[in-house]
Amino acid sequence: MLADRILTGGLVANIFLIALGDQIGQGSYDFIAASNYTEFFEKAKALYEAYRDRIVLPVDLSWVQDGRRQEGKLGAIPADVAAVDIGADTAALYREHILKAKTVFVNGPMGVFEKAESELGTKAVWQALADTAGFTVLGGGDSITATEKYGLTDKMGYICTGGGALIRFLSGEELPVVKALRHGSSLPL
Repeated sequence: MLADRILTGGLVANIFLIALGDQIGQGSYDFIAASNYTEFFEKAKALYEAYRDRIVLPVDLSWVQDGRRQEGKLGAIPADVAAVDIGADTAALYREHILKAKTVFVNGPMGVFEKAESELGTKAVWQALADTAGFTVLGGGDSITATEKYGLTDKMGYICTGGGALIRFLSGEELPVVKALRHGSSLPL
């Protein structure tokens, strides 16, 4: 089963945007390169080409300049900045998608939510998660931290501490512990 929509933010969105040729600031590229994630550009481009009708990318981004939040549409991002959050228009777009969904899986924030000037996207998306009638599943430490920061823990359907494990499980990959149990036991699992 495929997801109806995949809303991207943070590092994942930045990798997709750069892979597709969008200028999102040299600081964004430098961070991705320093983290050894440039190898994902071709894969991101291929995924987008195959699933462009399902993958939703930001329409605007935010960066911090002189201690203040700045926003710009794609195509108007200054060359010397580092994107730290989705923009307000993207947050509103994502809210619409979330409120219409019957089930929402989340793995990670929309940006650097730990700082007031770059938390708008994560805060808005998390509020949409709390407001939706759909069932929400959150995975990963940063997702849990954001949920706790905004006081929304009791509004979420299910919270999983393992973000990467949740994604692997949902994608059909056998989890390492299950594999170890399967191969280390004489009992069928």
